[in-house]
Amino acid sequence: MSSMTRRTFTRAALAGSGLAATGLLAPGLISPASAAERLLVVQWGAGWIEVSKQILAMYQKTSDTQVAWELHSGGAAAVVAKIKATWPNTQYNVLSVWDPVFRAMITEDWLVPVDESIVTNLASIPDQFIQKNDKGQKMSIPLSTAGAFWGYREDLLPGGFDTIEDLLRPEFKGKLCVPYPINLTGLLIVSCALQRGGNEKNAEAGWDFIKELAAKGQIGEICTSNSEYINAMASGQYSVGFWNNGGWFATAKNFPVKIKNKMPGNKTFLYNEGFCVLKGAPQKAAFEFANFFADPKMNELYNMNLGSGPTQPDAKANPMLESWYFKPDELETYAYFADFAYLGKVMNEWNARWEREIVPLVRRG
Repeated sequence: MSSMTRRTFTRAALAGSGLAATGLLAPGLISPASAAERLLVVQWGAGWIEVSKQILAMYQKTSDTQVAWELHSGGAAAVVAKIKATWPNTQYNVLSVWDPVFRAMITEDWLVPVDESIVTNLASIPDQFIQKNDKGQKMSIPLSTAGAFWGYREDLLPGGFDTIEDLLRPEFKGKLCVPYPINLTGLLIVSCALQRGGNEKNAEAGWDFIKELAAKGQIGEICTSNSEYINAMASGQYSVGFWNNGGWFATAKNFPVKIKNKMPGNKTFLYNEGFCVLKGAPQKAAFEFANFFADPKMNELYNMNLGSGPTQPDAKANPMLESWYFKPDELETYAYFADFAYLGKVMNEWNARWEREIVPLVRRG
């Protein structure tokens, strides 16, 4: 294995995240030196690592590939900086990330195109979910469909709303909970732009719409994290929000929630999370590992408690959120896949503009 010595592998498996102490390494994970291949896989903590351990245990009944986990520290984008600091000598082999981070790594030319002769389960995943490079080569193995949604608490707002234009009405004053641009990679602004005929590259109409909301006092809370959003929606002070599926899923466990994913004049943002393989990894072992996770039955298990939708059409979604996502033939009508490469370039500018133009209006409103 070109990017990891045995000593590096063992140290990575045991260090940093306290994996050995917390039981993240399954019994027998460190096998004798005669074992075939070793993979260091970067994954999120909490529900992601828990279900990944379950799937790995099943995988290792048929494979002698050794797998150690390292957990993301902070957001998934942080691993890009770690890799960049040592490239091409990274110890990582497989990474679990989401679309904006896929785009960053594709731009850096760090990834190996997916070997579809090994990752046979990729064939049934909708093409819209798969990230590609400039040559059209497939670079990601999507495992979860996630999204950014408008929605509301039905117990606080029985009548709901039909379009986001309705949110300018007086009864919504102070009731909206929204993210800063840096959260959700600016998708709030893009949603408002779509409502007025624009998009991420023609976003002025979206800024105008947000200014109207802010000036009328409709925006009651601007959140910077999932926990802030979950707490805000639980407080009962806010009834309408725009946030990711994780925040809505947590809210829906305690309150009746209505996701507005099929509004006229707008679309729902979908993005995907899954695996990619870095150059220097043992490719056959890495792709076999990823292919097992992409199997429809494993894909169903993987997503059932994450608040995400499966990427395999034959996999069942959690009953709480099966109406949040779309069948393959509905994607063109209702789903929007933003250009995250472009959004990454304008994020600093949009954050600064938000502070200059939106925050003062929210305070006055």
